[in-house]
Amino acid sequence: MAEGIAVGVVGSAVIAGPGVAGTLLGSTVLQTGEAGMLVALGLVVFLLCMRAGRALVGPIAVLGVCWAVAAPKATNEVVLRWGGEVSSVVVTSVAPGATERHYCAVRHLDGTPVPGRIWRGCTATTLPGDRIGLVHDPHGRVPPRGITTSGRDEALVESLGIGLALATLSTVAVVRSYHLGPKAHVPC
Repeated sequence: MAEGIAVGVVGSAVIAGPGVAGTLLGSTVLQTGEAGMLVALGLVVFLLCMRAGRALVGPIAVLGVCWAVAAPKATNEVVLRWGGEVSSVVVTSVAPGATERHYCAVRHLDGTPVPGRIWRGCTATTLPGDRIGLVHDPHGRVPPRGITTSGRDEALVESLGIGLALATLSTVAVVRSYHLGPKAHVPC
């Protein structure tokens, strides 16, 4: 059981590690999640060598890829939630997106443009000249985002759920790889 918990917890942490480090260090290469996907592949190979069973290894592979991609997004949310600075910005233009989202180009009150476009806080009723809230990382590690009134951290909750499911399923796979029943006599 201890080995299963160790594999589950360490495997999940190591898969998320490159994406989290990429976000905190500002490395766009690590933020993509590709390095975490390679680590997830290593976990899958390890579990197959332990004879964990394909029925569990397949979902673990899928969860590993999802966790590698979701962990940097969750780190962005954490950085902005607990280390971000909130300010008011002025909308310079509004563009409707392909979905129901609208994208706003904004500038700070001193006239400095904010790079990129934001969609949170930008609605169909937002007009150029309106003020909306913006949260940004003072160190520039993550892109700024608008502030919504909902206050939900969906990316963070989803990511943590994926990580927990991955750790749990990996633990079960390792524990089940040990066949603890009575040994069958195999003739030579």
